[in-house]
Amino acid sequence: GIAVLADAVAIENITARNARLNGFYWSGVTGFRGSWLTAYNNGDYGIYAFGATDGVFEDSYASGSPDSGFYIGQCYPCRIVIRRVIAERNALGYSGTNSGGELYVVSSIWRDNRSGLVPASLDIELQAPQREMVIAANLVEGNGNRTAPAWALPGITFGNGVLIAGGVGNVVERNVIVDHPQYGILITPMLDK
Repeated sequence: GIAVLADAVAIENITARNARLNGFYWSGVTGFRGSWLTAYNNGDYGIYAFGATDGVFEDSYASGSPDSGFYIGQCYPCRIVIRRVIAERNALGYSGTNSGGELYVVSSIWRDNRSGLVPASLDIELQAPQREMVIAANLVEGNGNRTAPAWALPGITFGNGVLIAGGVGNVVERNVIVDHPQYGILITPMLDK
């Protein structure tokens, strides 16, 4: 769809649909904003920031991603806010690998994905472990959709509201988390290198 490799770029009020890879992608930047975006049926991620800091995703929608609707990866401290977004019918509503530090996912809806929110520590990216993230004031419901598109996912990811895999020092509070075939909140070690 759209890839951003320059600092301080905002993208507003646009749809990315059927892109071969990601709908919207910021990589290695400082300062970014994605507002009023729709990412629908893209080939990998919907709305994605990697190695990026000092940003916000807000008032946006992601659906039909075989990885995650929203992704924040490999940043510490991130200084990123995700607010007032909706992710549904993705493999993962939110995924974040080795990201944290002033990272807030708030006031959003995560529903009908294979799994809701999955911050994780993995050695395949730098800056492990995942840490110091706040997940607050969200509606997380009915994540267990076997028909949502997905690449190969570990079995443990399916059917959870919030799955923190190998994360440290995270805060999960004031959310409504209901109707999951596995766990509302699951905190587990991540057995990686």
